[in-house]
Amino acid sequence: CNQLLPSTVNISCPVFDITDPAFIEECVREHNKHRADVTPTAANMRYMTWDEGLAETARAWARFCLFEHNIYLREVRRIHPTFTSVGENIWAGAPYSLFKPESAVKLWKDEDQDYNYDTDQCTKVCGHYTQIVWADSYKVGCAAQACPNGVAETTFSTKPGIIFVCNYATAGNYPVSPYRRGDSCSGCRQETCANNLCRKLCVCVCVCVGYNWTPDWDPALSSCGSFCLVVVIIRLISVPLMFACVYCLQRRYYLFAYE
Repeated sequence: CNQLLPSTVNISCPVFDITDPAFIEECVREHNKHRADVTPTAANMRYMTWDEGLAETARAWARFCLFEHNIYLREVRRIHPTFTSVGENIWAGAPYSLFKPESAVKLWKDEDQDYNYDTDQCTKVCGHYTQIVWADSYKVGCAAQACPNGVAETTFSTKPGIIFVCNYATAGNYPVSPYRRGDSCSGCRQETCANNLCRKLCVCVCVCVGYNWTPDWDPALSSCGSFCLVVVIIRLISVPLMFACVYCLQRRYYLFAYE
């Protein structure tokens, strides 16, 4: 892999592509597995599905190879094209050759041993777990990034590692219980109960909508490849040509405009 940006940024070495169906399926499956198996049981736990925009956000932040939360989470429209509330879980480890999304999500889930539902208190860190089982978080998007120069702010910051980021909508971890206790699916609204989760089923045809969006802070935007260069050149040429054409038309046909 070639490092195109400073050592804290790596845009050329993804471990999994965020469009890889197997990667997407594993991330969604592992989250829903733990959401369906909470104790006490949840009355209103929603089924999670993949979101392309959240995955784009996760990939952009992972490229910094920094074990800290995204500094743009509270900035509306800079974190997602439609959601205004986005949560985040981060995992980092080494070596990256042994990484599996399943293992990282399970480590987040295992924080449940430090969480007390009755008091809504943590004896240790448990915010990753409560985000995973936040009932109203129904979208997830993840990205895994290899960091050959290390993951900053970790004990292995000088060794090759990996960072795994998952973003959620809507965000969880407000200072209340992550879900409502009750018989599984007893609190579903217009959803169908599927494996203890409230899941919306498509009535006709399911359509996956792409956002065609990239965060404006994505470090990949500062590295201009061949396609990017072509676009820049075309823009530089087209703008003066447009002005020249307008000028010629005005001169020939005596066009004018006023306010």
